[in-house]
Amino acid sequence: MTVTDVLTPAIAPGAVPVLGHALAMKRAPREFLLALQDTDPVIGIRLGRQTVYVINDPALIRAALRDPETFGKGGPITERFRAMFGNGLGISDGEVHRRQRALMQPAFSHSRIVGYAARITEQARTRFGGWQDGVEVAVHQEMADLALTNLTKAMFATEGGVHVDADRFREATATVLNGLYRRVMDPTGLLARLPTQANRRFRDAEAHLRGVIDGVVAAYRAAPEDRGDLLSILVLARDGAATMSDQQVHDEVMTIFIAGAESIANTLAWACHEVATHPEVEARLCAEADRVLAGRAAEYIDLASLTYTKQVINETLRLRTQGWALSRTTTRKTTIGGYLIPANAAIMYSPHALNHNPALHRDPGVFNPDRWEVGVARAVPRGAYIPFGTGNHTCIGEPFALTEMTLTLASIAARWRLEPVPGHTPRPKVALTMPVDSLPMVPRRRFPAT
Repeated sequence: MTVTDVLTPAIAPGAVPVLGHALAMKRAPREFLLALQDTDPVIGIRLGRQTVYVINDPALIRAALRDPETFGKGGPITERFRAMFGNGLGISDGEVHRRQRALMQPAFSHSRIVGYAARITEQARTRFGGWQDGVEVAVHQEMADLALTNLTKAMFATEGGVHVDADRFREATATVLNGLYRRVMDPTGLLARLPTQANRRFRDAEAHLRGVIDGVVAAYRAAPEDRGDLLSILVLARDGAATMSDQQVHDEVMTIFIAGAESIANTLAWACHEVATHPEVEARLCAEADRVLAGRAAEYIDLASLTYTKQVINETLRLRTQGWALSRTTTRKTTIGGYLIPANAAIMYSPHALNHNPALHRDPGVFNPDRWEVGVARAVPRGAYIPFGTGNHTCIGEPFALTEMTLTLASIAARWRLEPVPGHTPRPKVALTMPVDSLPMVPRRRFPAT
């Protein structure tokens, strides 16, 4: 490529003075970023005074994510996250990230996932066994409770004597996520410093989360032993003679809780909604559950047989994308796809926009689990579906999340049909993830509890 072949990215239309495109990003981020898919492979947007370069092409996104030496962790979204998560695995980069990932990898080994799955199965058996035929349940709340309980039990073994108030912890987590969204969408950084009730709630919720985490880390430090949970791995992990500092353990726990529980709960809630509103999908899901489970809760050994359940989860992850935008920062001047990007520039890409681009996914607005059959899925362009990222920052919790979501959805289908409440239409809330605003449903028993 010659110098004359290198292009300077254009600026997307619609910027307003001072704020640029910040209002569009705040009011309708998913729609705004999807519209950019019809522009150049790399295009600039203005967030206040900052120019952010949005990569729209899946091959270029994949190339950037697989080149962390050039496209490092950073940018307007990542930096707001860093204030909350410190230097946790989702934020760290370079040698620190490589070291932390190696130390944490044993927590997600096959044997550990099998152990976590047993707890997930028990929770599904208990929770869904307590539903009553014809009695309305708040499915979004049920999935939030369940996801947080499963993650709490995976993180803190019950035999460790650590008590976490799940309701308060979940409420604080939701408050922090909502506050993070407002902070990410504020290009000036001024709104977070105002003495508003919302900011006070955010600070109180953050203090609660940090206090809980500091307390359990201190308890584990006082009695260091392998309790068969995630926190034991973090506390006992060694790199030569060195262990993780308390602050590093704190950052990793905070990252796992905030990033894990909410996205799993949201995906499961939306999956319940999509299944209930697509009778043909529900029939096939229930038929698979009947064949594999015959009314019992799903166990780890069943995963290989729950192929259609996995397709439903994959399609929910596509249609109801949990990450609408993520960012990086260039460590040096570079080119990508023929576009010149300066050093220290903010890069943004949108998994949601990729998942809803008709050029990449046929009929993207249609819920169709069949698109994830083995032969069909191969036709999806590389990089067009990356629910857990790619490259060295691929989500370390992917096997845990997929195991939990598959076992949970199959366990519901084994016992229940969930009917939508007439007249209620669930809607996604504007947030960093895509939570459903509310999802009341009526369970109808298929099999008695076992």
